[in-house]
Amino acid sequence: MTEHSFFPTSIYIEDRPDFLPEVRVTIMEYLKDIKAQNLTPEDMLTPVQTDGFAHEPVLKGFTEFIAQTAWNILDQQGYNMQDSGTYFREMWCQEVNQYQGHDEHVHHYSDQISGIYLVDCPDTGSKLAIHDPRAGKLQINLPEKDRAVVTQASPTAVLTAAPGRFYFFNSWTPHSVTRNLGTEATRLVHFNLTVGPAPKTSAIVV
Repeated sequence: MTEHSFFPTSIYIEDRPDFLPEVRVTIMEYLKDIKAQNLTPEDMLTPVQTDGFAHEPVLKGFTEFIAQTAWNILDQQGYNMQDSGTYFREMWCQEVNQYQGHDEHVHHYSDQISGIYLVDCPDTGSKLAIHDPRAGKLQINLPEKDRAVVTQASPTAVLTAAPGRFYFFNSWTPHSVTRNLGTEATRLVHFNLTVGPAPKTSAIVV
């Protein structure tokens, strides 16, 4: 018997700690601005979320890498990207404090590639979790042999974390940020990119 896998859910992981210095400085400035707005007790129940900063000149190398990688992923997946470019729809930072998290969700509004860049990820902090997108399978799932091992029976995979680590995935992929069980904050950059006509001079536009 031979096994053939079709319609996979792919997660692309790459470590780029070289971007950390400029990214950390930028997000701390944006976090300071948002925290100065006198957050209410209700606001403190959810992660702190900054305004968008994909336009910041200091992050030019960072955003160009993300845009090019998103284009490469879609091209490698078989999409006709010859006359298309990848464009940021949004990029922001999320600070996840103790007991906070972000429930399972997908991205839409024409998003094609989404992702996360980890900046601060303490050992007991939040992690990215990927969820099975196949509703039909979830409806009839059988019990797993060992929930600690990711197999074809698993409905969720929690990914290992490291500062400077990128995760890229198709925007239809259900994902969440697990609860922060420690006292130190987890800080992540989230980004969503869409696809549109490319200018004549370049295939990638930020």
